[in-house]
Formats: sequence, C-alpha cells, structure tokens
Amino acid sequence: MSMSRTALKLVQKSLPPLRLCKSMLVLPPTKHILRAYHFERTPYKGAFYLWRVVAPLFRVTLNYSRRIPKGAQVHLSRDNPHESAAIVTEIVSENIGYLEEVRTPADFLNHIGWMIGNDTPKFLLDLAMTYFLVERHHEAHAAAQEASAEAEKLVRYYKGSGEGGERTAEHLEEVGLIASRLAEEIRSNPTAAAEMIAERERQNIVEFDLTDTLEEVARN
Repeated sequence: MSMSRTALKLVQKSLPPLRLCKSMLVLPPTKHILRAYHFERTPYKGAFYLWRVVAPLFRVTLNYSRRIPKGAQVHLSRDNPHESAAIVTEIVSENIGYLEEVRTPADFLNHIGWMIGNDTPKFLLDLAMTYFLVERHHEAHAAAQEASAEAEKLVRYYKGSGEGGERTAEHLEEVGLIASRLAEEIRSNPTAAAEMIAERERQNIVEFDLTDTLEEVARN
C-alpha cells in the first residue's frame, strides 16, 4: 500500500466520519458537492501536497480546492506511518470545519463567487451547471452560451498551431459542444438539462467509488 493511502487509512480511524474512497478521504454526505482530502505526489521522496478538496460532483477537479496547510508540503514516513498519520490528522481536524460548511450547490456557488468574471470555458460550464442546480436558469443559460462562445474562440486560436495545439483545440471543441447542448436544453427542456448534469454525477460516483458517501446512504 502506498504511503499516502496508508496515512489516509490511519486518519480515517482517528476521524471515523470520513470515508476512504480510492485516493480520497471523503466527508459524507455527498450530494452534488464532493468534500475530501487528497495527496498529490511531488518529485521528492516522502513529500506530498495535501489538498482540501471542494468540487462539483459533475466534474471532479482540484480547480476549486486548496493545498493545506498554507500550501506547504507534508512529509510521510514509510517507517513511522502512525507518526505521519498523527500529523495529517491534526491538519485535517483544523480544516474540516470549512468543508462542513460547503455542502450544497448554493454553498459551492458562494465558494467560487470570487472567480466569477473568469472567462475560461470550463469554469463557465461549471458555473452554468451550478446556476442550474440552484434554479437560476436565466444565469445558467447565459453562462452556458458564454462557455460555448469562448470555447469557439479558443478553438480558432489553437487550430493549426501544431500537434499540441490541435489536441487542445479538440478538447475545447468538446467543451463547447457540451456547453451548447446544455444551453439549448436549459432553454427548451430543463428536465433534460437536469438529467445531463445527473448523468455526469453518476459517472463520477462510480469512477471515484463514492456510493457509500451519498446522502441517502449516510441517512440509513
């Protein structure tokens, strides 16, 4: 077992509400928003970054998360795993209060509010889906349209700029198509838009093994 997973497993024993799901220590219940802790490797032996993860369940990303404590590396020892786990447990304990406050899409919208104005297609698409989940459909439609338009601009910029640029353009085309479809569904068929978001969430529940952390499971 890797040092990072060993540490998270021992932290889970000290903080039983948390659930180890693959490479993340997750704070239940999960409904629309994933709250967790995750180790990122560094090039240095035994040195990791510990992330306090806040992510929409429809797109699990570290874009809205933070390295703790204060971005510093955390050192884990294979020879003294309990000592390492004690340090990580203390860090997690000091930060878990923030995760407890970011539970709903409305909380997540507040969490990312300082980023509004960012015109990157992925952020705009995340924003559109979040607006939809808090029933601000007009703003969701506008953000999805803007995501599509910004993706189209960037596709034109990257196309023909070499192999790397072509790959970026292909990825942006996909983002643009999703945003365009979402905008159309919000306008004409909100039920289909809701299903579009729910399907992405279901895929991530399976990919990250989150079933045991779901709200309905936690209540039972």
